[in-house]
Amino acid sequence: MDVGESQGVAVAAAHRLQQALAVAAAVIAVPVTVWGVSSGIGGLFVVTCLVAALPLPALRAPQHFVVTCVATGLGLLAWGVLAVMFGMFVYWPSALVLLCAALADPRQRPVTAKVTGGLGAAIAAAALAGYAAFAWHFYIAPALAEPHTYRAVTERGNYRNLGDIEQRLAPLGATGVTGTESDEGSYLDVRFPEHLSTPEREQLRTGIARLPGITGVGLCPVSTCG
Repeated sequence: MDVGESQGVAVAAAHRLQQALAVAAAVIAVPVTVWGVSSGIGGLFVVTCLVAALPLPALRAPQHFVVTCVATGLGLLAWGVLAVMFGMFVYWPSALVLLCAALADPRQRPVTAKVTGGLGAAIAAAALAGYAAFAWHFYIAPALAEPHTYRAVTERGNYRNLGDIEQRLAPLGATGVTGTESDEGSYLDVRFPEHLSTPEREQLRTGIARLPGITGVGLCPVSTCG
């Protein structure tokens, strides 16, 4: 270690540990931004993600980097509270990692840097793991899962007594019947067990198609019908 560094003399750039944490804070802000950008307030997510990356241009100016990390981290925490109804709290992990980055300079505070560096890395890893689990549960797994619901397009308001329809389709393997209506149309959702064989599923599909008012029958993705 350089004597000047040990005495707190200004150095040329933020320490690599601090740089890594700043990059991590920006990286973990990206998945939640991608998730939120499709909402009606996608602009807020994009702007907040850019704010989380503010310390990156200051990597070559240590003092400015520390100030920017602290200001950005505290700002994101406050923004998450003020805009909690808009979901801005999802940027809290980035805020905490930036606060850790501000203190993670082993040239100035070796012990503190080890603690905050480890804490920041743990927060970033936990956030990424959480995002991965969320994506798997709500997006990837449903997309890969085999559908076990038929969705039939019906005339609007055609089915009112779903109990009778369920009794009619039960011998064909149906385990549940629900009706839904929206601006997009009127549908009859018929669930069947996963163990139902292919010929039996085709018989059920044919039985649904023969119901009065049905204009089309097809498998409904798990992400839509569960």
